[in-house]
Amino acid sequence: MIKSFFFIAIGFFGGLWVIWPGVASKDGWQCAKDIVLNADKESSDPQSFMADFERKLKLSSALSPSILLKSEELKTMEKLRIVGDACFRF
Repeated sequence: MIKSFFFIAIGFFGGLWVIWPGVASKDGWQCAKDIVLNADKESSDPQSFMADFERKLKLSSALSPSILLKSEELKTMEKLRIVGDACFRF
């Protein structure tokens, strides 16, 4: 039982690491946390405006034009892929 769980966990993490190499880094998780927590925040001062602009630029570079056209009807897995592409790829 433990052996099977170990191999499944190694396979899952290895598959994620092949697709998103930054999934093992602290910076990638900090980026994902910033995107999720600050998605709807309005920036009031210039410093937070620049951080917000950098976050939006990173997200827009991970989007394809077809995703931009149907942005209102994105499913949870598509949102997860977008955040993963924006934060965990180098």
